[in-house]
Amino acid sequence: MRALWRRCTDERGIASVMAIFIMVLMLVSGIFLVRMSSTEGDIAYGTMWAEGSFFAADAGVNVGINTIGPGQPTCVQSATTIGAFSYSVAAGPGADTFCFLSATSRQGDMLNQGHQSFDYNYAIRGSGTGPRSAQRTVDAQVAYGPVQE
Repeated sequence: MRALWRRCTDERGIASVMAIFIMVLMLVSGIFLVRMSSTEGDIAYGTMWAEGSFFAADAGVNVGINTIGPGQPTCVQSATTIGAFSYSVAAGPGADTFCFLSATSRQGDMLNQGHQSFDYNYAIRGSGTGPRSAQRTVDAQVAYGPVQE
């Protein structure tokens, strides 16, 4: 009986089994950490591209606002690429060729007593695109005036 018990208590090879087990645990945890860090990087890049395309769309709206002036009831449609981002400015809702919405009449306010003046209302749409199909659109309504006529 004692000989049978000695065969069961022989611990030769247990050190290599434990070493392999610890190496497997370290491999699994390493794979998990690398995957987690790549996911965090993807999220950060996605946020950066989304914000960049929003600012590109905002730049398009500002270009459209700069083209508005008295006696100019249309918007200039243009597109520009800056690095990985691009913007385009077009007319407002529906992207018609005219972005002029309406003219609101003012009758004899404190500055223009006895004269009729107008506020011209415009609609402008700026679209921005970035890497990996990041897109943002900004719609703006702009009032220009008072303009005497």
